[in-house]
Amino acid sequence: MPVPAATIVRLAAPLTSGVALWLASPPVGVGWLAWVGLVPAAALALAAPGTRLARLAAPLALVVFLELLLVPALPFGLAEDQWGDPVVPVLVGDSPVLVVALVVVPLFGLLLYAIRFPHFGLTPRTTTALAAVATVVVPAVAWTALDLLRTKFDPGSFWGPLYLSQYDTAAANLAAVAGPWLVTFALVAVNYSLALACLAAAGRRVGTVPAIVPSTRAVLASAVLALALVAPAAVVDSEPPGRETLRVAAVQPGYDTAEFDLPVNRYLRRETRDLARASLDLVADLTPLMEEAAARGARVAVWPEAAIWVRPRDDATLRTALVRLAQDTGLVIVVPYFLRGPDRGAALAVLPDGTLTRAQGKQRPMWFLGERGRGGEPPEPVATEIGSVGTLLGVDTQEPAPARRLAAAGADFLTSSTHDWEALAAQHAALVRLHAKSLGIPLVRADWRHGSAIVDAGGRVVADTGRENRRAVVVGDVAMDGVTTTYARLGDHAGWACVALLGVLLAASAARSRGERAEAERAANPLREAEPAAHPPP
Repeated sequence: MPVPAATIVRLAAPLTSGVALWLASPPVGVGWLAWVGLVPAAALALAAPGTRLARLAAPLALVVFLELLLVPALPFGLAEDQWGDPVVPVLVGDSPVLVVALVVVPLFGLLLYAIRFPHFGLTPRTTTALAAVATVVVPAVAWTALDLLRTKFDPGSFWGPLYLSQYDTAAANLAAVAGPWLVTFALVAVNYSLALACLAAAGRRVGTVPAIVPSTRAVLASAVLALALVAPAAVVDSEPPGRETLRVAAVQPGYDTAEFDLPVNRYLRRETRDLARASLDLVADLTPLMEEAAARGARVAVWPEAAIWVRPRDDATLRTALVRLAQDTGLVIVVPYFLRGPDRGAALAVLPDGTLTRAQGKQRPMWFLGERGRGGEPPEPVATEIGSVGTLLGVDTQEPAPARRLAAAGADFLTSSTHDWEALAAQHAALVRLHAKSLGIPLVRADWRHGSAIVDAGGRVVADTGRENRRAVVVGDVAMDGVTTTYARLGDHAGWACVALLGVLLAASAARSRGERAEAERAANPLREAEPAAHPPP
């Protein structure tokens, strides 16, 4: 049976939105498209509320968006000699791409379809100013709550949060007010306001369902709301005053620890494994880069994640080598290490006076790969002679909370040590810039191969290695006296408020659905309602 042309045209709307959101994401970088990308899907949902196509619009757009992001980013062979044993077997050909693309993302889309995301309560009567504002606010609340919940609980939430598209635009200033959640809220509100305006301009019916034809007053009300949300981006600024500066360095070795043919990795091979000797070889290999950083005036140098494979404090030879390197270069060295069995990650700083600071555990261990937690200790910066340093490891930057806690605890600057593949490096770099902007604090990112960078408190890249795989040390000056942003003080309350409101909307939607089913049953069986009560026998 051929698909009607009208259905094909309507399906094109969410597909177009999905592609537009992908183009706006960090790997492609056309960020402005996010401000209009949802309009086709939103217009379809608003024009024909209650229909299956309208209900499918937003979930299908999001599924297309995620598939376009994930399929190129998770090639076969990606996990070879890299990841641990997954708790859930999701690797096929050393990649989770098939399970993610064919199972996880489609099931996620079906779940959103089942709960009518994000168009709770839309009816053909949405024509008044108050109803139009609700038409804009409800989807914005739903998308914001989804971004927050995915960011905090979904291991793959590097891919797909709407706010990440704005990491290098003026709209990132909104994150300094209420975190990235306000960026998502504003994006969705603007898209739905534009969708209402498009419907008002079209002024026609869609199929047999009465189209929403908003009044001029309704469109103006939604536009005023959208502008009110975006306006702070023009006036809020987390740029540092720029008086006291610190020269920092990020070290990028230019190879991977799974490249076992390299001499530096010979003691990481299974047949010759000696983690203490492997750690000493790494220190020796990075020494020339450290000397270059010192010669260029750096005061602190950050190493990538899992640079050392034993606890430095427990190995006398390794500790001596690290202390000697810090003393010879005069650098504060941020040294991340990784311990096998149980798998745990942490980082400490080696000071030029020979002191090793307290170790800070990884805040978001990758439990799905068997990595263990941090032991329950709260994230706290460590004091050094050049200021308080807050360390982040691996996917700790996936959500803003660990960085915010360190900033609130008095960190002067943050470090992010990662072990990325190229596709994830683009996401990590975007998150680092957004966190720096939202918290008003500089951040130094060091990766093994891709995207090491120095970012100032305003989210500007001072120096970086670019996306290509190369051996380098990047050096730059960052201001140490940045402003304390509203988000740094208040945290994620705005985002959690959207989650709470989403719960209320879901409950109301479920109650309304039950009422509609009961009404339908009464309409289908009118005689049952009219039957008199049974009389008892005489």
